[in-house]
This record gives sequence, structure tokens and C-alpha cells, in this order.
Amino acid sequence: MLMVFMIPRRPLSALRALLAMSALLTVACEKVPLLAPSGSTITLTALATALPTNGSTDLIAQVIESGGTPPHSGTLVTFTTSIGTVQPSSAETDVSGRVQVKFLAGTGSGTATITAISGGVSASGTNAIKILVGAAAVGRVIVSANPTLVPALGGTTAITAVVLDINGNPLSSVPVSFSTTAGSLGNSVVNADQNGQAQTTLTTAQTATVTASVGATAPATTPPATGGGTTTPTTGTTAGQASGTVTVGVVAAPTLVITPPTTSPSAGLPATFSFVVTAGTTNGAAVRDLSVNWGDGSGVQDLGAVTGTAAASHVFRVAGTYVVTGTVIDASGNRSTVSTSVTVIPVPRPTIIITPSPVPGHAGAQTTLQIQVTLANGISVQDLRIDFGDGQSADLGGAASASVPHVYTAAGTYTVTVTVIDTTGQVTTGTTAVSISAS
Repeated sequence: MLMVFMIPRRPLSALRALLAMSALLTVACEKVPLLAPSGSTITLTALATALPTNGSTDLIAQVIESGGTPPHSGTLVTFTTSIGTVQPSSAETDVSGRVQVKFLAGTGSGTATITAISGGVSASGTNAIKILVGAAAVGRVIVSANPTLVPALGGTTAITAVVLDINGNPLSSVPVSFSTTAGSLGNSVVNADQNGQAQTTLTTAQTATVTASVGATAPATTPPATGGGTTTPTTGTTAGQASGTVTVGVVAAPTLVITPPTTSPSAGLPATFSFVVTAGTTNGAAVRDLSVNWGDGSGVQDLGAVTGTAAASHVFRVAGTYVVTGTVIDASGNRSTVSTSVTVIPVPRPTIIITPSPVPGHAGAQTTLQIQVTLANGISVQDLRIDFGDGQSADLGGAASASVPHVYTAAGTYTVTVTVIDTTGQVTTGTTAVSISAS
């Protein structure tokens, strides 16, 4: 006999609903993440402890169960940070229990406190890691100047600040604030480049101390009294603050003293001047050149690199008052100009004495003419010519004295003329009467 079991329609629908619910529970269980079991530890490390803004570093979380073995592969670890971001913010462990993610510092400065959590265990509190970002990571600031000395009349020097993080590595992208005790700066705030360098310029005519600060602007300090180029890097007592200084010195200008002759020089004669050159006493540079403008239109005479006392002579051709100007330049470009006046007097004319012998002379006999020319010191005879007054003459050259014989052929009175041209070009004449009697 064939028996047929009939299942009511309503119980069949309930069975299908039960099967569907079971399937949903199975899928839900499959999506529940694996978490570190109780008693596990998480050790969190970072490849860098200091970063510039927009910098990044890898983070590694190591999960170990209480038995000393890594948890099941795929255990989920979640990361948090106080600044910046962690990408991805959650990741699963590998077979060794390790998770590696990346920390992105972002644009702000500060201290990033990073934690790792899985289940009921975490690397937090004292086990969290801290990464200093941007200005907060600064360790030292080293400042230098090139050149370290400027001329007394003023000059410009390049100021360079090198920013280092707490590990001694260049720190980029942080703003560096510059201040100075004297002069003016090209830029007062400059961002450090990829090498940790920030540059500005200082223009000054006074000794100046330039301070470069990161994280805080340090107060200006009084510059030391000694020479330039002193660099002082400092580490701030407050985290994320550091500054350094450099002192730029001024090269003192050289001095020049001009002393004219003690007595008024004469036109056409050499006039000797004394020049005393002294290099600058503070950070002084070597003297490069001394030049003199004599003020008479003759141009500029270059005396070279004079240090100490030097003498130079000049001939003023025409009497008058002249302004003599000396200019000394040192190797740093400092220039000192000094002037003095001098009065040049006319050249004294020579005196000419003509003495005939015998007196009177006799026609047909020899008459001797004694010539004596007296000149001022430094002047000599360039040419001497005698005219006997009877149509005859003689050139005696550069003689200042001479005994000249001459025979007059006829009685009478003759005018003897002596013409002297001295070395200044001045022409002077002297005459005397010579009486000749019949023989």
C-alpha cells in the first residue's frame, strides 16, 4: 500500500525562512575581523622620529600573543594620530604578525602621537610613538655670513641659516625668522629649502648681529666688540624652538695725512710732500692704492700701495695756490680722501755780476770779463750767453761762472750783456759798461 506524507504549506515557508537566516548568520560571521587575543602585546615603531611638513615615514606594528607567537594572519590593527594621517588607518597582519603603514605629516607643525589598537590591546600611552613634525622637529640653527666684513661706508652680505632636526638632518619647509641689531634685511621670513637652508641679505654700515630663529623669534642681542664672522648656533630650551646668530663686522677705513713743504715751494722747483697712510685699526684691510691729484691740471699721480710714510715730489710750473688731494683705497673697498692747500711762489730771479779787468781796458789788448751767476737753491743755469757789445758774442753753455777774455779793437764804451736761461725756463739778463781807451 502506498503511503503519501503531506507537508503543510505553512511549515514549509517557516523552514525556508530558517534556512535563509542561517545563511545570513554564516556570512556575518565570515565578515567579523580577527582581533588580537587578550594578553597580546603590540610594539609600534617608526623609521623616523622627526619630519618636515608634508614629510612621511613608515610605521610598523608587531603583534605577539601571550605565548610569544604571532597571531593568526589577518589580525586587524587600527592606527590613530594626533596630527597628520596614517594610511591606511587599519591594516591586517602578515604571517609574522607585522603590519606596515605610512604616516603622512601634513602641513602643520607639532608632535604627532601615534597609537595602534587591536581588540583589547594597544600601543598607547608610554608605548605610543611620537614624531616631531615641522618646526617642532628643529634641533639646531647654524647661521653664517658671506662676507663676514663689510666696508665702513656700508655693504651687503649674504646670510645663510642651516636648520637641522633633532637627529642632525636638514629640516626643510620650516619658516625661518631673521632679525638684526643694525642695518636692514632683504627678507625677514624665509622657508628652508630641501637642504634645510634659508637665505637673506643684510645691508649695513655698522657691526650687526643677525639672529635666525625657528619656532620662535629670539630677541636681538648686543653684538660683541670683537671682529665679525662669529657664528653661534643654539639649541632652544623649549621643544620646537631654536636659534643661531652671526656677527657681521665693519672694516674701518684707512686714514691719510698730507704734509706740504715747510716753506712755500717755488714755481718750477720740485715741492716734496709727505703722505702718511694708516690701515684701519678695527678689522682693517690692506691698503690697495694711494693716488694724488696735485690740483694744477697735471692729472692724477698713482703712488701705489703705500703703507706708512711716503714722500712724493711735484713741480708746479706757475705760482699760485693749489689744493692737493690724496685718495687711499683699501682691499675691502673703503675710500678716504684728504686735501691740503699749498701756495707756490714765483721763482727768484738769479743775480748776474759782470766784472771787467783791467779798467779801463785798452784797444787791441785783452780785456777779461768775470761773470758770476747766483741762483736760488734747486735752480741751475740751463744756458748762458754773452754779448760783448761790439757785434761779437759767445755761448758759454750751462756755466754759472766764467772768466771770458775779449779784445776790443777800438776805443769806446761798450755795453756787455749776459743772458741766463735757468732750469725753470726763466730768462734773466744782466749788463755792465766796459770802457776801452786808445792803446
